[in-house]
Amino acid sequence: MAAGPPVPAIARPNHPLADKPSYKWLATTAVMFGMMGSVMSSTMVNIAIPDIMGAYGIGQDQAHWMSTAFLCAMPVTMLTNGWFVDNFGARNTFIGACIVFSLAALVGQFIPSYWGLVVVRTVQGACGGLLQPLTMSIIFPLFPPAERGRAMAIYFMGFVIGPAMGPAVGGVLVDYANWRDVFGASIPLMVVAGVLGARYLPYRSASATRPRLNWLSLSLIALSIGAFLTGISNGPRHGWSSPFVFGLFFTSASALIAFVVVELTARVPLLDVRLFSVRSFTVTAVVGVMLGAGMFGSLYVLPIYAQTVLEYTAVKAGVLLMVTGFMQLPAYPLGGRLAQHERLGYAIAAGMMFFAVSSLILATTDTNSAFWYIAFWAAFGRIGLGIALPSLQNAALRDLPPDLTPYGAGAISFVRMTGAAVGTNVLALMLDHRAAYHSDHLAATQTQTNPVTAELLQRVGDLLTSQGVGPIEQGVLALNYLGRVVTAQAQALAFQDGFMLLAVGFFLAAMSALALTRKPKGTTNVASSPRFAKAG
Repeated sequence: MAAGPPVPAIARPNHPLADKPSYKWLATTAVMFGMMGSVMSSTMVNIAIPDIMGAYGIGQDQAHWMSTAFLCAMPVTMLTNGWFVDNFGARNTFIGACIVFSLAALVGQFIPSYWGLVVVRTVQGACGGLLQPLTMSIIFPLFPPAERGRAMAIYFMGFVIGPAMGPAVGGVLVDYANWRDVFGASIPLMVVAGVLGARYLPYRSASATRPRLNWLSLSLIALSIGAFLTGISNGPRHGWSSPFVFGLFFTSASALIAFVVVELTARVPLLDVRLFSVRSFTVTAVVGVMLGAGMFGSLYVLPIYAQTVLEYTAVKAGVLLMVTGFMQLPAYPLGGRLAQHERLGYAIAAGMMFFAVSSLILATTDTNSAFWYIAFWAAFGRIGLGIALPSLQNAALRDLPPDLTPYGAGAISFVRMTGAAVGTNVLALMLDHRAAYHSDHLAATQTQTNPVTAELLQRVGDLLTSQGVGPIEQGVLALNYLGRVVTAQAQALAFQDGFMLLAVGFFLAAMSALALTRKPKGTTNVASSPRFAKAG
């Protein structure tokens, strides 16, 4: 999900304990608590989405904003990470993000309106956009170059624990307390993170400069992403050719073009687009977009699928995601070892294929599929991500000059999280569209001449007769039951289509990753560009 932010790497942390061997583990523990709290909140809320839909009477076309708003805010604030760290220091930035995240979580437990909850999720996503890349930017310099793969494996293992525990905790809260409690459950982790961060994170260097934030670039990229996602969300409702939707897409494209122009001429770029002139970086960005879309799209889809189609309780759906998450853990040490090899493309392609096969199998499941069958194949895909992620991160940065590594890490995090927001949005809307399509198609076949339909109505009628229900009521109740069966089957087919889309997308990502199988030819001197030198 995340990697390093666009901040210069710290050669030696500015902290009194920095020379002690235990310091890197103390600082790592502090930031991992904060990162796990933010990602746990993301998946914990996903488990409550069916209850939120029922509480506010909304469909997937609006409910997805609970996840999309979080993921949309993250990449935007990731780009400001360097500014925050340079101006306030890593320690103060981390503590501040933990405090604001906790306050937003507290507000989420009491705010009455749905769109108020969306604002809360946006604020939490913005804090997550600071916490998660900041975690990597602190961990990465603490480990020597020979252990960088190990550092990334530790980071991604911690990144798995939060999403794995979130649905299980959320399921217990939804079933035995109140769905609103999922917003406040991450507060204890954030409090611990803030306390440890105050004790062990590096202070701001007295010699550090205080750069000015490029507000114009930040506003343009936020407008571009926001307008694009709003356009996708409103397309099915207003029509893709409607002036309103067209205006949103036009605004998004115009803002993106303006952003690129500004970044090419900016003295201090927010996201230096010249990084994409490096072939390996561009390829990993393309693969990273698909990985983000599939990873977070599946985290959104799977708990809803488990509760609405498989009819699992919130607890059982949470356990399903927890099992798949923890089965993924052993893959990260292996992924860290593979990330040290030269031909990283094979590990990335293999991981992508694991997820493609997993999604393909899940596309064939239904209410007759066993819990452990679904858990195994969902975990199979997660294992693929554990293998691919460390190698993908190394592949993105290996051809960049050392002084550009943090900027490249921030850029790759940005495109990956943008893919996550778009992928979740598209999958949610696809589920609504395909459910309506399958519902219409199935309803058209429910006639008296259909032997399956006639047999079902007859069985329901016989059952109602045995309960003493009159003929008139029998017809109404039987048709009502038939409608529920059709709706349930339409939803099941829609989710199967969603998993199939993920399978196709990851297969294409695997093919793209094979372009990274060549041996590295050494770093590309992007910094020699006159424009980049001027920007620096």
